[in-house]
Amino acid sequence: MLAFINKKIEDMKQIISLFYGPKYTRKQLAERFHDWRNSVNRDPADKDKIIIDGSRSQVSVFSRQWKWIIIQALLWLIISFKFEFPPVINLMAFLTIFSQFSHNIMIISRDKRNIFNTFIAQEILSARSFSTLLWESLDGLEKEKEAPVSVSATDYAPDCEWTDITLQLITNKHDHSLPFIKIIIGHESSDMLHPSGLGLVHSSDHRKQSPAFMMLKLFGRHSSFIFEGHSSQRASIEKKIQILITIINTYFGARDIDPIVQNNVTGSWECFINIDDRTNTWDQTEKERGQDINTILSEWNPLEEEPERIDQAAEDYKMKGYGW
Repeated sequence: MLAFINKKIEDMKQIISLFYGPKYTRKQLAERFHDWRNSVNRDPADKDKIIIDGSRSQVSVFSRQWKWIIIQALLWLIISFKFEFPPVINLMAFLTIFSQFSHNIMIISRDKRNIFNTFIAQEILSARSFSTLLWESLDGLEKEKEAPVSVSATDYAPDCEWTDITLQLITNKHDHSLPFIKIIIGHESSDMLHPSGLGLVHSSDHRKQSPAFMMLKLFGRHSSFIFEGHSSQRASIEKKIQILITIINTYFGARDIDPIVQNNVTGSWECFINIDDRTNTWDQTEKERGQDINTILSEWNPLEEEPERIDQAAEDYKMKGYGW
């Protein structure tokens, strides 16, 4: 019995918190959500607070119905003071207005949560996009200086076209983030090379992959792609691709056309060198992101039952007292 009472008290506190407290803009809520999503622990308490604050900050159209409840309450008070009614009539009038008051609180609470659910679902699904995944994956490498390791100019196979060259990425059992690289041209292939030999690691720490190496892995999954970020993000991605182009041109020798170009019409980046990623690094990254997004979506927007559709016209009719 005590547990039941405590649960009801907590439910009442939660409902009250939907009406009283600070309100936040959608930009602020989105930033708080993505900070939580990118955090290591993903604290459930922080999640619940974001849900409460986010729901409170939404504007429900059903808030306009308070005026009808207030009008009915005032009319009842005026009439009850001017005329003598049996106690049962006053009790019925009180219960009617109280039920409308309680009903409106529940409708507004549910509507605010539904609006927030729609908003947060859009934010969750936006994190599934290719551009967001690429940006966040590269963001984890920004702690180190971007300058590539010095790579020797070998003019490897200068007579071959870019499309004749294949870079095969082979699993490094000692460090999965730094697969070995084998250069294949026709039926000939090189020895397995460490990424540092091609300048694809950080200059300050050869045990860490550079953003250029991550871009190379990406082209192993998508020979062409379009990055849909804002202008500063697109400029940053272009800078990283230009570093990769410089590394390839330095090692293999420059050609009439760069190994990676951007289509002037579509804006897509296209790689002419064949990247055979036997580690399936980027494919695994996309699968993990998809599973993570599905988990977050089910936690923030559980679909245990079909949400009841609120008929606004019917609710307005009730709040005006026509349903007595």
